Amino acid sequence: MQQIIDFIIRKKDVVVYLILLLFSLLLIINSNYFHKSKILLFSNSITNYTFDKFSFFNEYFELKKINSSLIDENLFLKSRLEKVSNNNNIDSLKNVIFKYKNAKVISNNLSSFKNHLIINKGADDGLKNEMGIINSTGIVGIINRTSKNYSSVMSILNIETKINAKVKRTSHFGTLEWDGLSNSYLLLNDIPETADIKVGDSIITGGMSLIFPEGINVGVVSEVINKKKHNDSLSRLNTNNSKYLDTEFRENYLNIEVKLHTNMNNLNNVYVIESLNREEFKNISK
Repeated sequence: MQQIIDFIIRKKDVVVYLILLLFSLLLIINSNYFHKSKILLFSNSITNYTFDKFSFFNEYFELKKINSSLIDENLFLKSRLEKVSNNNNIDSLKNVIFKYKNAKVISNNLSSFKNHLIINKGADDGLKNEMGIINSTGIVGIINRTSKNYSSVMSILNIETKINAKVKRTSHFGTLEWDGLSNSYLLLNDIPETADIKVGDSIITGGMSLIFPEGINVGVVSEVINKKKHNDSLSRLNTNNSKYLDTEFRENYLNIEVKLHTNMNNLNNVYVIESLNREEFKNISK
């Protein structure tokens, strides 16, 4: 305390000057409308600038919470849309076929021919084998193993994954498979040569297996593949892996290259699809 008093005594001239200056400014501001308006304008500008900056930082730190809220909202809207689309009478929302749950990808392997990814939901969250996984842009894979808190998903970039799909414009059905050549393309097989398939046609899920609802986006036709060209590409790969990569070309059927909507290299939030009628469908199929 004594040091503060000593400092004020040493700097008394400066202190007196600042007090008088402040008092003079207050007198000028209070007695002159022009000066008062300028000071208020300046102070408001400083306040608004400071508020904007603090708001920006606050919004930045709130992004995780906002993102979580948007995911929940999207999940709710998907479920409501599914209810409406599967009822002739939209006032009666009882015959639900699919339910959605959100999850997060915590591991994603893209380095082999049998790629898998791990999500942070498991048996305790009601997840089971053969549940479909999608994100906001398209399909991702199918659950093939669950533990208490996690699930392993067989990626669409897995040579053993086969998904029922169709050409949206023509309604021709086929089988989606990965040939191991690119992380951005799948093959749609078993489409007859008589089908009028064009580059740019949309490919969607067919819904026949009840793993995915009908109409989920997959990608677009990028090329109707020349059989010889594809076999030449396969022959350039390691022969030890050729047993995994060989796609059997059937006569009188097209083999269509599909450019995926989903960026499999950048997966974060995904949706798990639970088919409420799948067990009944499997039993009757036997």
